[in-house]
Amino acid sequence: MKLSKSISLFFVLLSSSLLSSCVSGGLKVINSLAKSKEFESHQNLPYADKAHNNLNLFIPKNQNIKATIIFFYGGCWGNCSTLNKDHYLFVVDTLVQQGYAVVVPDYRKFPDVLFTEIIEDAKLATQWTIQNLKRYDITNENIFLMGHSAGAHMAAMLVADENFLGKDLNKISGFIGLAGPYDFYPFTDQYMYKLFSPENDYFNSLPINFINGNEPPHLLLQGKKDKRVFIHNAVNLAEKLKLNGVDHQLVLYEKMSHTRILLSLSKVFKNRSNVINDITQFIKKHSL
Repeated sequence: MKLSKSISLFFVLLSSSLLSSCVSGGLKVINSLAKSKEFESHQNLPYADKAHNNLNLFIPKNQNIKATIIFFYGGCWGNCSTLNKDHYLFVVDTLVQQGYAVVVPDYRKFPDVLFTEIIEDAKLATQWTIQNLKRYDITNENIFLMGHSAGAHMAAMLVADENFLGKDLNKISGFIGLAGPYDFYPFTDQYMYKLFSPENDYFNSLPINFINGNEPPHLLLQGKKDKRVFIHNAVNLAEKLKLNGVDHQLVLYEKMSHTRILLSLSKVFKNRSNVINDITQFIKKHSL
């Protein structure tokens, strides 16, 4: 039975406020709808030896695995959210139902660390995944990096700057970015001048500056109603990818906000937009 418009509006308002603030308890409501019996989970697997260097791995039950998705969540790199990997069960549930194994890493966050340490954690989580999937009987070699907001920026950096993954970049089948900031200088928030400090060279923290034609295929998903990460980030990156001959797809959703594009991966909203279909078609096209 379909949810009424009033109930849907309740979930939009509730989840939007939770994903954009430091309050997390109410996400239990939307996560409670996830069908946790449909996957096998491995919790808090260490991928390095620093604080928060652990991840969750989810494996579909009773179906062939089509690909593995490493999902990096956002939250202003830690400045505007205290959410962690355990708050994104609703994303995992939808992706697992499509036949994907899903890895959700935690990582160190600002202000405890700066971007240099954050992206190092993202790199190590990705390398752990590449090296350990067979230990969990995952033989499908298709690995996609995916992220929302700051998480999309982190994943985009990993596939754009070859210094991070090196030869392992060849093992990444594609990048999927949901409302990612790829071309966001000059900064709109003061904390970013510290996060991407001169010592870190913030011009070298923009994925768009590294595109050279060696990147895997890109799927850029962006809402036109996004007032946090503006549309030019996806549009400009798509243009740079085109100029360098990188296989890519840019999808702009007319009435999609910054939060709603992520909530489109929840049970409540996954059938109310084309987001999950666009993701599955992209993965199907670019899988071996």
